This record gives sequence, C-alpha cells and structure tokens, in this order.
Amino acid sequence: MAKQKRNPKILVLRSEEQRRAIASPLRLELIGLFVERKPLSVAQMAQRMGRPATAIHYHVRLLEKAGLLRRVGEQRSGSRTEVLYRPVAEAFELEEPGDGKSGDAEAIVKTLSMAFRMAVGDTKAALEDSSTRYSGPRRNFIGARMHCRLSKKELAELNGHLREIEKMLSRPPTTRESSPDDTFISLTLALMPLRNREVKS
Repeated sequence: MAKQKRNPKILVLRSEEQRRAIASPLRLELIGLFVERKPLSVAQMAQRMGRPATAIHYHVRLLEKAGLLRRVGEQRSGSRTEVLYRPVAEAFELEEPGDGKSGDAEAIVKTLSMAFRMAVGDTKAALEDSSTRYSGPRRNFIGARMHCRLSKKELAELNGHLREIEKMLSRPPTTRESSPDDTFISLTLALMPLRNREVKS
C-alpha cells in the first residue's frame, strides 16, 4: 500500500488569495480547530464552534479553494455522507514583505490583528475558567508585554528558544490516548524590533 504523503510542517502563504483567506477571525478559528491533526467534517467544525453548519460552509470552501484545507476522505453520518477536511500543513506563516510591497505588509498587519483579537476573546474566557492556572509548573495562562535590548548573540539565543517552542506546538500528536488532564492551549506571539524608543542620556 502506498505510504500516505505527510503534510509539510509549515506552509508559507505567498499568494494574495491565501493571505485574504486567512485574514478572517472565523477562518483563523476554523484552522485552529485541527489541534489534534484529525480530519473534521463541516458539521463537526460547526459543532465545535457553536455555529450552524450553514454559517461556515462558505468559509470552508474558501479555505479549500485557497489551498489551505484539503479533502481527505468521507464518513457516514446517519443517512448522509460527510466530506472530511484537514489543513494542508501543520502551521502557516506569512511571506516576508518584499521591497516596496506595502500590500504584503498590510496583509501581515491585518492577519496579526485578527489573531490578537481572537486572543483577547480567549483571554476573557480563560479568566472566567476555574481550571486556569497562573503559577507553578502547570501554569496555562500568562499575559505580558516586555521590552529589552539584546545583543546579536542574545537575539540568536532567544530565537533558538522560540524555535523549540514552535517545534513543541507543531509536532504530530502522540500515539497515547488523550487524558482528562490534557490542556488545550493557545499561544499568540509577536516579536519585532522597536525603533526610536531609546532613552537619551
């Protein structure tokens, strides 16, 4: 039997169609449903989002047309046959804006704005959740904005840590059974250089 082709870990979104497809809170939320890397039908996506299936059909088709979701099979649900979908990659990244490509920069800002708007909603829900932990080795909530001056060596060290975090969060699911102690988490990050912030002595 032919070995199933493995999804790439990261897909860089290079086309305008892909960037437009991902620049939506609802479609970002749809992509975020696949934390366990398991295929989902439109009905299953809608159930997890607390929305009617009719409200997300258009968005699923748009993500499929842009090449971000793909059909991977079918399943029976009562008398109906449902198509199963899965993201084409384990993670998505925006392409670096080229020289003079203000449109690319605007697309990145728009997509990040959507991601942080979603993070605000998740933060409010977490603060009302009794299972949220703010300290200790099983802490699952932290909110911070920090600034510091780093040398080239220190910046390289920071990026090494970020790559390890990225590997942990994008690794394939383990073969073990899920446990009630497992925690679904969301991590929203933005690292950027700051200009004209130096304090004059």
